[in-house]
Amino acid sequence: MVLLGGIGLAWMLARQGVRSPLRVVLVTSSSAATVTTLESGQGRALGAMVQDHLEYYGGFAVTSVTEVPTDLELLRGQRHTLLLQLEPRRQGQNLGLSYRYVWGRQLEKGKPPGWVAREVSALPPAEAFDAFLRDFPRAIKASPTNLVSRHPEGFWDMAQALAWRLRNQNLDQAMAIAERLSHQEPSSAGLWILLGNLRYRWMLDRPGSFRAEQAETESLLQRGLVLAPGHPRAAFLLSLLRSDSGNQREALDLLLQARRKQPYNPTLLTGIAYAARGAGLLPLARRAMDLRDELAIARLAPQAVDITCLYTGEIARFEASLQEQPGHLRSTSGVLPFYRGYLALVRGNRELAHQEFRMAAALAHGYPNILRLSEIYDLILEGKKDEAWKKLREYDQERIGMREPDGEFTIRLAEAYALMGDRASAMEMASRAFARGFGCTAWYERSPMLEPLRGLPKWRALVQHLRERQSLMEERFPVGLLEEN
Repeated sequence: MVLLGGIGLAWMLARQGVRSPLRVVLVTSSSAATVTTLESGQGRALGAMVQDHLEYYGGFAVTSVTEVPTDLELLRGQRHTLLLQLEPRRQGQNLGLSYRYVWGRQLEKGKPPGWVAREVSALPPAEAFDAFLRDFPRAIKASPTNLVSRHPEGFWDMAQALAWRLRNQNLDQAMAIAERLSHQEPSSAGLWILLGNLRYRWMLDRPGSFRAEQAETESLLQRGLVLAPGHPRAAFLLSLLRSDSGNQREALDLLLQARRKQPYNPTLLTGIAYAARGAGLLPLARRAMDLRDELAIARLAPQAVDITCLYTGEIARFEASLQEQPGHLRSTSGVLPFYRGYLALVRGNRELAHQEFRMAAALAHGYPNILRLSEIYDLILEGKKDEAWKKLREYDQERIGMREPDGEFTIRLAEAYALMGDRASAMEMASRAFARGFGCTAWYERSPMLEPLRGLPKWRALVQHLRERQSLMEERFPVGLLEEN
């Protein structure tokens, strides 16, 4: 499968007359004793910063992992693949961005990697990133970076704020830091993008957020994109805001435009898959996923929870995207156990679903939306339908008028009502999911939880509206658009 994927990608690039991209497997943990000089979480934050630099300035396709893969066969013989392990250290306010690397073509079967060590002196952090780009094993043309604070104290504050973001903790403190730094250094794209990133996550944790906060968050990300045109993470986050507001058309336009500058970026393709599936454009979403998994190395680290494959009936691939990633926010936030429970429910395994939903609901630092919905599904499966209905109704009322419509999440509420036997509320919620932009006709028709609604006249009218809107989107966004970029 990897070989076939590589052939498909090579064909596409040859057709476009484009040089083969460099795929970087970035190992963000370090075996070096000096890593202990970093505060908790800052190692991952530095890894995320390095990934941003490699993607934005190098245009590389980066797969981030926490440990050196035990099976390097996937990389062996790959001419344009680089395995790179960070060995960062902090000395006072300075940063040493040392690392070791090996090319895939240099890996030999049955032998340990023949690492090349790149030991560097500690420098002021922004200078350390400049030197990292300048001396990278494949040439990178970059002016001095504007993705990190140029002041050492500000850089380490930025790293702390990003570390909190990656753990979904202390978001108020992190936002205060990022806001202060962005006003001190208004020319730093990275600081505006970090502030937008933090505010977006903060809003998702507070279902009562209103549209004024959405507009402010969008403006922060747009400011970052003005300073760093085509920045993949900023474009991705901005597209999520628009997709969750039911505006998949704007989201796809934004992502396709960014992809013209960054044709090898897996994150942009993940965003396209997300917006496309919400609009019901499943062939476009699947093509985006295939291209993404040819650029990134999905068997080392799934790039996303591939809900598209659930909607298309490719259950094995959906299940493969649910594998645990220790330390990753998808695991600690509750997303993975929730969707494992959801998959078990789709398969009719209520006992396993009950276990997974209970696990998700008990997480200390999970996303509030996921925790509350997991608790509701858990109560339903435990037979406590009255308590579940009361909690779902309270949650439903809180979401009315909120900033974050998120039609795909709303359909999960419709399915919960249907599981409890409340067809009227389920029908109302399904209609609201459509109004909030979730237009995947296939899942409305396929979801086993929504079966009780399919004989209702209102349901037939809803499906007709879904098909009409989806048809318009299919005309605007044919699958071939991804080959044109």
